Parts: sequence; C-alpha cells; structure tokens
Amino acid sequence: MNLNDTFHCISTIILTNAPSVSSQGSGFYYQRLAPKEKEEPQWRKIEGQWLVTNRHVLIPRNGDSEHLPSSVTFHLRKFDANGALQWDAVTLTTDDVERLARFHPNKSIDVAALDIHMLITDRLKSGEKYANCYAVSCENFAGQNNIHVEASSDVLVVGYPRGFYDDVNLYPVIKSGIIASRWGANFQGERYFLIDAKLFPGSSGSIVISKPIDMIVKDGQIMHAPEKQFAFLGVFSGEPLRHERPVELDDMIIVQKSSFNVGIVWYAELVDEILDSGVTLTAAMTA
Repeated sequence: MNLNDTFHCISTIILTNAPSVSSQGSGFYYQRLAPKEKEEPQWRKIEGQWLVTNRHVLIPRNGDSEHLPSSVTFHLRKFDANGALQWDAVTLTTDDVERLARFHPNKSIDVAALDIHMLITDRLKSGEKYANCYAVSCENFAGQNNIHVEASSDVLVVGYPRGFYDDVNLYPVIKSGIIASRWGANFQGERYFLIDAKLFPGSSGSIVISKPIDMIVKDGQIMHAPEKQFAFLGVFSGEPLRHERPVELDDMIIVQKSSFNVGIVWYAELVDEILDSGVTLTAAMTA
C-alpha cells in the first residue's frame, strides 16, 4: 500500500454529542496481530481492531466539567454504485460507548480507544464495498521497525483540523512539524512529548508519525525499503497553555492564557496500556 492509500485509510472524523456540549475530533485505527506463522509468514490474523482518539473527544468538556456522551459517530469509507467514495456513518449510543470504549486509569492521560472489530466485521458482511482500513500496531512503534527519532526529527499529523478535509475524496489533511522536546522523556513529568506544529481544534486525536523514509539503517548498513516506512509516535491532543496572574477590571476578573505554538503528543505505548488495563466510561468519569 502506498502512502496516499495509507493516509486515506488510517483516519476518520469523529463527532460526539452530549446534552449540553458537543465535540469534533479525529481518530485513527490500531490493531493487534497474531504471531507470524512459519507456513505463511506474510499473513497475520487480525486479533482486534480499535479506533484511537482523545479522552476529551469521547467525553466532551465544558469548562472543567466532563459530560456523558449521548452519541459518538465515526465514519468508514465505502463505494457507491458509481465507484465514488462516500462516508458511512457508524453511530454509537451511550450504552455502546460504555461497552466498547476504554480509557486510561489515570484520567489526566488524554487517550481513549473504541473496540470496533465486530462493528467493522458486520459492515463488511453487508455486501457493500468498503475501502480498506489501514491500522498501525505496536510493531510500528519507534525502534521496532528500525526507524528511530529524536528531538528535531520531522513528524506528520494526519487529521481533520476544524473539520476541514477533502470532502470529495474524503482525504484527511496532513500537517508537518518537528519533535520539540526530548524524545523518550516525559515532558514536565507527563507521559507526552511536544511537537512544533501549527494545529487547530478538530485535530485532537490525530495520529502522529515520523516522516516516512525509504532508507533505514540496520546493523550499521543502509537498507532500501520497497515502500516508504514510518513509525507511530503518539496521539495529538491540543496545545499546552500557561495561565497568567488574574487581572481585576472593575467587577470582572480576566485570566490570561499564553500559548507557545507547540502541541502535546501522548506516547504511542499508552494505547497498549489502555487495551490491557483500561477502564470503562462510567469508571473513567467517576474516578
């Protein structure tokens, strides 16, 4: 699969509604694969498939308050009778989200995953023709596929800033940046790193990957790959803000916020932690 197809099939726009607030964000597909078989090493059974995004995309916020989602909608791509792509909306109820979504036990970690394996399987059985989904796995983590990154390495962010995308071809927007903090370190003690990239609301939940390359170094030797490869680095979730000292004006108090044109990216390995020991929607909101 070439990069055009990969980026086309890896992501989806996500819409969440709650009684008093709504949110729009991005998401991407993650999978777990069965071990390689000696007889057919090129074929791997998919043991599970998830839609990964931010906690705050699935649980909308209004100020400091989180709100129980009444519906969450993501989208698959299918072909119409003329062969053109169109969105196929998959809408989940509150009960569905309770059953399928998992969140990190630490509620400050802004990553969540929806188990969509059976939902996709059922759609594929409908007889309609769907575009393939491309999913990353733990085998795409930095270092696992001989791709290594460090501070200043180029990165790409694949998502839907402010809901903007190619609505004819259903193609996401790809933005670029660099790693802006020490790779592998927890920035200010949190399990994320920073990227220097100008992003917008709606990009929350976007996948962040290394810039694809077709040359890798293995055992000191430069090797050419048949297709460009990338590493899955993490999940984008907005920018850090610093609250300045409040300013009193007559009967108002204004709190200024400073931003730095950098973005927060939660490390990729948090996805596996959520799949292994994540908590339900109810537990996440009552923690």
